Amino acid sequence: MNSSTHIDQQLARRIKKSDVQAFDQLYERYSQRLYGFAFSMLKNKEDAKEVVQETFLKIWNKRTAIDSSRSLQAFLFSVSYNLIIDLFRNRAKDQDFLARLKAHFNEESLAADELVQLKELADEVHRLVNELPQKRRAIYLMSREEGLSHKEIAHQLGITEKTVENQITLSLKHIRARLNSGSLLSLLFLALFV
Repeated sequence: MNSSTHIDQQLARRIKKSDVQAFDQLYERYSQRLYGFAFSMLKNKEDAKEVVQETFLKIWNKRTAIDSSRSLQAFLFSVSYNLIIDLFRNRAKDQDFLARLKAHFNEESLAADELVQLKELADEVHRLVNELPQKRRAIYLMSREEGLSHKEIAHQLGITEKTVENQITLSLKHIRARLNSGSLLSLLFLALFV
């Protein structure tokens, strides 16, 4: 075990016991790296700062659930990544944001390599959807392509809404786990279309 991992494990154990000094050390240790990560995805200083603040707030609020045997760094970046996805999803509901996004990502403004990447992403999602078991695939397509609610799908298929919800969750996990989401375009695609 390297010294960085050892320090993280000590900090995790102390934070779990509500040690504010350990939490401050964690912030000093990772805030700049998390900011760089968030900014690379969001391209907006204020949004990146907000993600960093929310990440540490979530860590503090869930401190008793921290597993000191697991990578604290991976946990921090995972929380940040999920907050970035949430930010994209929330912004997707904002009509002004959607209009700006569409203006930025229309076919004329996309560089050729971005268009190719977007088409490759769509093809990859289609391939991954086709890998799903038949029932799960049908439920996913009814939700995403036909725009049916969980209640409508449950009624049409004679199953419970909870089953529909579980099948869609499993579908999304399958797609997200296998889709390369390293770029901003991939993140947007995942947040808005998957």
